[in-house]
Formats: sequence, structure tokens, C-alpha cells
Amino acid sequence: MISKLDGEVAHVQREIEARRRYIDDQAALIDVLEHDGHDVLEQRKALAKARSDLAVRIARQFRLLEQIANDDPPVHG
Repeated sequence: MISKLDGEVAHVQREIEARRRYIDDQAALIDVLEHDGHDVLEQRKALAKARSDLAVRIARQFRLLEQIANDDPPVHG
């Protein structure tokens, strides 16, 4: 049975993957635009914000994983 936290971790993981793809795509677009001589200041600001949002999601995932690890009984071998 998947716990509520496991489901939440899976949801956050999907958000992280989507955000990473978006960031990679935007970074490539900015490189092309810059190479073509366009002003990309606003795009760079938006990319910095997207990276910050990604860091927040990763921190959230880490906290959820810590919570799961603390809730699990220790394994004795």
C-alpha cells in the first residue's frame, strides 16, 4: 500500500522532472536567442526564477523523504 507521503513524493518528483525539462529547454532557447543577437535579460531573469522554484521543489522532496525515513521502523539484518 502506498502511503500518502509516498504519493506526495511521486507527485513532487513529476513536478521536478517537468521543471527540469522546462529549464533545459529555456536555457537552450536563451543560448540561441543570444547567439542571434537578441536581448535576453528578461528571459534570464525568468530562468533564474524557474531554477529557484526548482530548488524549492527539491527541498520539499528532500523533507518528504526524510519524513518517510523517520517514520519507517529500523531494519535489522
